[in-house]
Amino acid sequence: MKKILAILLAAMMVFTLGLTAFAEGEDEGADTGILLPEFPAQTENEIYFVSENTYVEAGGIYEIPVYIVSNYTPSIEGYAIIGMNFAIEGAAADYMTITGIKASAEAEALAGYSLIGADVAIYEDPTMNMFGFKTDDMSVFQQESMVLAYVTVEVSPEYTGYDEDGAAMDCQLTITDPQWFLYFENEYAMYAMGAPIEIMNLETFEQEVLWANDGVLYVVSGHLIVAPPVPTWEERLKAWAIEQAIKIITFFQGLNEVLLGLLPTL
Repeated sequence: MKKILAILLAAMMVFTLGLTAFAEGEDEGADTGILLPEFPAQTENEIYFVSENTYVEAGGIYEIPVYIVSNYTPSIEGYAIIGMNFAIEGAAADYMTITGIKASAEAEALAGYSLIGADVAIYEDPTMNMFGFKTDDMSVFQQESMVLAYVTVEVSPEYTGYDEDGAAMDCQLTITDPQWFLYFENEYAMYAMGAPIEIMNLETFEQEVLWANDGVLYVVSGHLIVAPPVPTWEERLKAWAIEQAIKIITFFQGLNEVLLGLLPTL
């Protein structure tokens, strides 16, 4: 008798969990099928440049934040120059244009801040969008999440978000090596070697250079993608019903096996 009661209790739990799952999932949207990168956590001895994942639509204008996430202590004292070049890459790149770059208020508040460049489509090249600055403030390398710049992206009115097969068109705001050579007249850029982060001491002639994916500095390029469709109430109910039907069938299959095993003991 106790065994039968345990089986019935298990059945009730299955149905209860199903009802809870439906209630919790009512506001969840459908997936676009594209795995978006997660925002990195502050990690000892690592630095991340991160552009934010952004849902976009036709005709929209977006200011996309670009962050530094860091827990790193430079090997020398001096000043740092930090720079990056932005480009839009992917299936939807022809529908999106970088139209502006500006430093964040947080970056401008750093001690010894000096803007080197924030320029769009240099030499009319849509892949040449440079941002760079100098700072004496080494706290920039101890940041859980600090915005360095905002990149303005305009989306074409012709953008549909989907290709001919109905799949979401993927696109990324990539972060590549800075173009310091374009600023040879700048007193800081003229000493640079082309790396995204360079820490210098002109008195001792010491220099620490960090390149992307060198074991310290990493880049996480965010996606620019159409927002996933929100399923209707009927669609959610249908999906939930199918899920519960599968659970019920699975349960009774297991129950049948248990009862067949118990019959010889009755």
